[in-house]
Amino acid sequence: MKSVNCECPVLPAGQAMARGFTAAHGALLGAVYLALLHGPLQVTNAIWQSVQGSTFAPGQEPDAGRVALALALAGLTFLFGVAVFFLFPLVQGGILGQVRDRLDFPGRPVGPFGTYARAHYTRLLGSQGLFLLITLAVMIPLVIMAMALAIQGAWASVGEPADQAQVNRQLLQQPMMIVLLLAAMAVLSAAGMVYWIANCVVVAEREKTLAAWGRGFAFCRRNVFAVLTVWLVNLAVGVVLAPLGMLGQLGAITAWWILAALALVYAMATGYWGVVLAGVCMALFLGRRATGEPSDPAVVLAGAGRP
Repeated sequence: MKSVNCECPVLPAGQAMARGFTAAHGALLGAVYLALLHGPLQVTNAIWQSVQGSTFAPGQEPDAGRVALALALAGLTFLFGVAVFFLFPLVQGGILGQVRDRLDFPGRPVGPFGTYARAHYTRLLGSQGLFLLITLAVMIPLVIMAMALAIQGAWASVGEPADQAQVNRQLLQQPMMIVLLLAAMAVLSAAGMVYWIANCVVVAEREKTLAAWGRGFAFCRRNVFAVLTVWLVNLAVGVVLAPLGMLGQLGAITAWWILAALALVYAMATGYWGVVLAGVCMALFLGRRATGEPSDPAVVLAGAGRP
């Protein structure tokens, strides 16, 4: 079913966000799935940070058993990260599909979560891969700069070598590093808005990945102030949640069980916000798209699994 031109009333950003917030609370099963998906990764990563900090302490000979444990946790963290990469688009497709149903057809039952997850998986996975490439392009220069500053600091030091947490704290005290980090965060969060709108295009209009990104970018440019409002809210939430994921990296907390508990809280909070953000972005897109009429959910369900 192709989109056709229509003169749709433009939904104000505040009203779109309110509608999306309400619709998201009708798809909170997705928040549970997101928490279950990210929880093992966050907990394993937190425990790894604790073990790594106590194993490779300066001035101490590392214990072979703890080194093996640190390496095993690092490998497990990597495997969980790969699993999240391939499973997240499934959950995202289910969330966006059900949120879209609640926004476009509030008086009708929503389609099955699993069916929407399968219907849009391939294109959402491609969209996530494209966002990963953008992330790598932004972060690799930052990592190279961090490594250069760390090496420079190690050469300049005359005492015992610092542990990783101390190195991280020293890097955050470098003005150039702070500027680059803030710039990278701004670029990635802006690209993240295009990513979410593109995924809304995939689910609502059944566009292919590259075409959806093109429409997503055009939508963000055309509705820059409305998208900027959502971007600022998302950035503020990220600033609030970020410390939960950085306490272990900065060495502020070293006890593994506290870091694991905080990681669970972080996974639940990000899972909930992921559903809310999906609802807000879908409501904004549906309320401001230049073309297209709502497609019947039955059409989408009938096309489940198509490329």
